[in-house]
Order: sequence, then C-alpha cells, then structure tokens
Amino acid sequence: MNDEEVEERLRDALRLHAAEAPPGAALLGTVVTESARRGRRNRLAAAATAAAVLVAIGAALPFALRDAPGPVPAQPALVAPAPGSAPAEPTLVSSTVPVAVTFPYSPPLAAGYGDPRIMLTAGHPTLRQTRPSGGSATLTLYDATPPAPSSKAYVSRVIMNGQGAAAYDWTFADDDPASRATGLRRSLIWQPADGTWLRLDLEPVAADGELIAYAEQVRPGALKAQAPFTFGLMPKDWTVDNIDPAGVTFAPPGVTPDASYVDKIAVMLDESSGAEPKITDAPTVQVTVGGRRAWLTETADGQLLQVPVEGGRSLLIQIGAKAALPPEALLRFASEIAVTPAAQVGHG
Repeated sequence: MNDEEVEERLRDALRLHAAEAPPGAALLGTVVTESARRGRRNRLAAAATAAAVLVAIGAALPFALRDAPGPVPAQPALVAPAPGSAPAEPTLVSSTVPVAVTFPYSPPLAAGYGDPRIMLTAGHPTLRQTRPSGGSATLTLYDATPPAPSSKAYVSRVIMNGQGAAAYDWTFADDDPASRATGLRRSLIWQPADGTWLRLDLEPVAADGELIAYAEQVRPGALKAQAPFTFGLMPKDWTVDNIDPAGVTFAPPGVTPDASYVDKIAVMLDESSGAEPKITDAPTVQVTVGGRRAWLTETADGQLLQVPVEGGRSLLIQIGAKAALPPEALLRFASEIAVTPAAQVGHG
C-alpha cells in the first residue's frame, strides 16, 4: 500500500467516526500521513506515532504530576525551537476542560447491543455502540442544525415517532472526487428537543428502515464518561475538541476543531516508563515536570514531552508545529495534568 492509499483510508475513517478502535489510533496516524504528504517525514512524528498506537486497554493510574516525589536532577539548557515553529508565548489560564463528557440521550439497551461509549469528537458529544447485527451505531449531538453530510447529499423526509426527520444519501466522493470510498452512505438527522439535534450513522451502511428503527429507540437519559486526564491549566482561547479514553486534544486559534490530532496539542498515556527518552535520534533534552525527570524533544515539525507517571507508564504530550508552545509554558501546562482511572494505555 502506498502513502496516498494510507492517507486516503485514514481520511475516510476520520470522516465516518465509526471505527470500533479508540479514535486516537486512526487520528494520531493522520499526523504521520500528513507529514508524509508534505514531504517531511521527520523522526519525531514517526517515533511519537509509533509510541501511541492507541489500542484500548484500561489502566487505573491516578497520579497528580505536581505531587510526584523524587529528587530534581540537574538539567541542561532547553533546546530552542526551530525557526518559525513557536509562536509568541500564549497565556495559560485555569482549565475549562470538563472532567467528564455527558451525552443527554440513551441508545437502545436491548440484548445484543453493546455498552455505549461516550466521547467528545470534533467538539460534539458522541455516543457509539455495537449492534446485534454487527457493526456500530454512532450518535452525534449538535446544538444547532447540523450541516448535510455532503454538498451533494440527496435528502428525503421520513417520519419517526410521529415527527419529521431528514434521511440523507451521500458518498465521500461528493466533496472529494479523488476519494476511493465511493459507496453509498446513509445518515438520519432529527430534532428530539428544542435546541438539540441528533445525527445517526450506522456502519456498515443500513437501509432507511433500520436507521429509523434504531432512532425510535433513542430516549432522554444522561450518560457520562470520565475524561482520561484532568488539567489545571490550558492555553487561553484554545478549544478542547476531542476527549476519549485514549487522549485529549486542544486546537489553537485558527485551527478548526475536527476529529484529527493534526496541528494540535494531543495528551496521551503511553506504555513506556519514561525512565529513558523514547526518541534518541532527534534533539532531546532532560527537563523537570512536577519534580520528576522528563524528556523534551523539539524539531521543526513539533514537540514531544514525555513525563513518567505511576504504574510504570508515561504521559505523552505531542504538539504539532502550528500549536508549538514555548518550553517554559509547555512545562507549566504539563505540571498541572493528572491521570484518571478512565485513561487507556496505548501499546506501540
């Protein structure tokens, strides 16, 4: 498989938001394909991505970095970021990252349906579960009328639970003629309450009747999922656009919230202990975060900060070039992060 095919498959997977693996696995892969597409396969992106192939394995690892014991080792001067990679120092403010993601509706709970998973995807609360017939169902919550799935989507009006809904037939190729995902897709959008809209997608693609049958079983009922990390600080005016057990992302001003990890801060949990740096063939220096020895790698394509945490794991903060922070701000940001029992470890 060539690079263009890999990039294409990843892009289509991200649009669908229906893969059963934790979203971070596909999303973080986008970082590497984006770098390849631009002709700059730097070692940082490849190594950081390899370190974060996020296959969901739960780990209860509560640990506050700022309370970590241990001596503070001597540290060399920080490596200056590559020219043009770091903006003026942002203001760090008290975090507004939610400690949990809430979804105000309950999906079908009959035998055969999987336990619902709650997450924040591209800024929208999202629920995903497996179906008795196989495949998955994805519900996405909006606080305004959601856009059509594509600019060429064919819409028909249907009735469910006595109210109108919009059923869309569309393809990924509608807005991207180069897309190899030419198969027909179907989505259902309806308004269950004032100021609230839901979009339903089934994977694999299902007929309108199956979409409507699922949607008619959706009921009010708040479901909640704990975030994998808590944050004491965050950059001012940045947007938290993805929260799932595998990671949390922050989009800087000028970067539209979406399901990817590209050009953002991505906070993840890694299987490595952090006793030694993961990256040895790029500029990496020893720093101190919350009283612990940590490792900071900086290149023209971004930054990677690796901080040991309890349980023999390490916290990874991966930052794209457009989101690069001055080292001092990055270390302050990291020192106020704690791992919660909801965090899932990536093995790579």
